[in-house]
Amino acid sequence: MIRAVRTGLLLAAIAAPLAAEAAGGPLHLEAGADLKYDDLAIYVINPATGRVATKGDVIAEPFVTLSYTTPGRLPTKWLIDITADFYARHSILNYQTIRLLMKQSLTPAASLAVKYTLIPEIFFGDDVMGPGLPVGDQTYQVHVLQATADRDFGPGLNAALTGKYAIRDAESAFEYRDVTVWGAAADAVWRPAPRTKVTVGAAYEHDAAKGGRNFFSGRPDDATYDQYTAFVALARSFGKTWQATGRYRHRWRLYATDLAGDVLHHGRTDRTDSFLIEAVYRLTDSVHVKAGYESIWRDSTRSYARYHENISTLGVNYRF
Repeated sequence: MIRAVRTGLLLAAIAAPLAAEAAGGPLHLEAGADLKYDDLAIYVINPATGRVATKGDVIAEPFVTLSYTTPGRLPTKWLIDITADFYARHSILNYQTIRLLMKQSLTPAASLAVKYTLIPEIFFGDDVMGPGLPVGDQTYQVHVLQATADRDFGPGLNAALTGKYAIRDAESAFEYRDVTVWGAAADAVWRPAPRTKVTVGAAYEHDAAKGGRNFFSGRPDDATYDQYTAFVALARSFGKTWQATGRYRHRWRLYATDLAGDVLHHGRTDRTDSFLIEAVYRLTDSVHVKAGYESIWRDSTRSYARYHENISTLGVNYRF
């Protein structure tokens, strides 16, 4: 995690002069922290025995977001966001996410956004060695590049198309888990009333794994899959102080390997459903508090891949 922290400090140092130069324009700084409890923080599979180890944990998730929007008829928005996840019991799961965004207005009703996401190191932990203890070098470095074009169709409707390219680069012992990702998504936001927002969307993703021999079992391992996602969300404001959001999402993942010796992935299909509810209360113009709950359940053609996960969240945001 030293590498991740150094990267975050470097980007924060870059953001500081940006803030100074932009002092005369619409500069926004937001900071806060979420406190989560995930009853399935660790979910690891021993490929040799098929046994699953699961453990819960408390997660502290501080973040800082700095954005600047240029003035004018066709403004440009620049944004940097740094988020860290710290696990109380299982520090091997700690990771940091850094996001850089540039959004350019093309017309008063249309824009193009480019976003780059970096996770310097994150544990993927679906292998296990010994008596259920995760191995530290089961980590990815993640790079994600996305481009989104969106357009307003009248005062209450916006539609967007997104293309994605990503790389998940594993440590050398687990290079069979190196993955290249291509994806596309479409979503639409409809505002049937001033305080009501409905969002629907769908996405496709192809994750192409390098494949090879599993580090522990010695068996073939090819985690390549195709994934289809659909979701619907409803957000509603109640006066000036309350906002509630609900979201349902379904994800269908088909593993594509034809290696019969791959006991983790051959012939496997996963279906994952999640339901999220969240409430945000505005204490002041600057301070917002929130509470949320998400239930995630996955069915699979492999019994070891089935689970039910619950995540509870409390958070506070300060907008400068």
